[in-house]
Amino acid sequence: MIKFLATFILCAVFLNANVLNEKVKNLIGENNYEIHKSLVSMLFQDESKFRANKKIQYFKLFKELQQNGLMNLKLDKPRDITIEFKTTNQDIKAYKILNDTIQALGYRYFFTKSMKLDEEKHLVWKIVFKAEYMIDPVMLISELRLNNCKVLDVVNKQNNHWYYEIDFKNSKLQSAQKVAKFEKLKFSKPLRALFLEVDNPTSLFVLSRNLNNWFPHIVLFDKDLKVLDVIKKNSIHKKLKTNISPETRYIKINDLYNLVNIKRGLTVIVR
Repeated sequence: MIKFLATFILCAVFLNANVLNEKVKNLIGENNYEIHKSLVSMLFQDESKFRANKKIQYFKLFKELQQNGLMNLKLDKPRDITIEFKTTNQDIKAYKILNDTIQALGYRYFFTKSMKLDEEKHLVWKIVFKAEYMIDPVMLISELRLNNCKVLDVVNKQNNHWYYEIDFKNSKLQSAQKVAKFEKLKFSKPLRALFLEVDNPTSLFVLSRNLNNWFPHIVLFDKDLKVLDVIKKNSIHKKLKTNISPETRYIKINDLYNLVNIKRGLTVIVR
């Protein structure tokens, strides 16, 4: 029995190590892997450093690969790059976070190749952009971690096509400014619509500064970023007070026509 158990444990360890080894081979490319096989074996001999709860820790893995010169992100010339994202939950919120993340990394000129729900009703979003460098996976995962997202799998599909499977279950919007109840926040000239995070609110009060010409456009979202209510006013307002649902988690405050209309800023209080 003891002999069988020892054999079972050894097989499990070997299998886990082999899975990690195959993953490294996929991520850096087979040719690169064969050239640096000895280095890879040395770096990843203790596979427990790159796992947690039996799952590969991609941030640690990519960081190790980059620090040892095993990830070549530079292409021979600008090429079309495809990044495929699969989300496991919270599709609307996931899309918002992914879009913000890509732009935060400096990729503002990309187009959607496809967007669909797969058989399991998970969002699959493919984007394409032209660049001389691949997206840095360490930077991408770092941005996602700021939003409390977990990368479950990464696959190099070759031909400059990468696949990321991401868990958004406990995600949060880093781009949203947290607003405490009864806190008075003064916003100066906004460069984009104000995006706020609130907790169990009952009312919203917005005061427009003197010389503004604010046409209110306010959208209320729940925790999954589903729209609860939209407030639009086709007349200039100096202030606006409205009751809001306690289910509201995010609030977007904008001008119906142009941000120039609120260039002197707004004051916001959530109760």
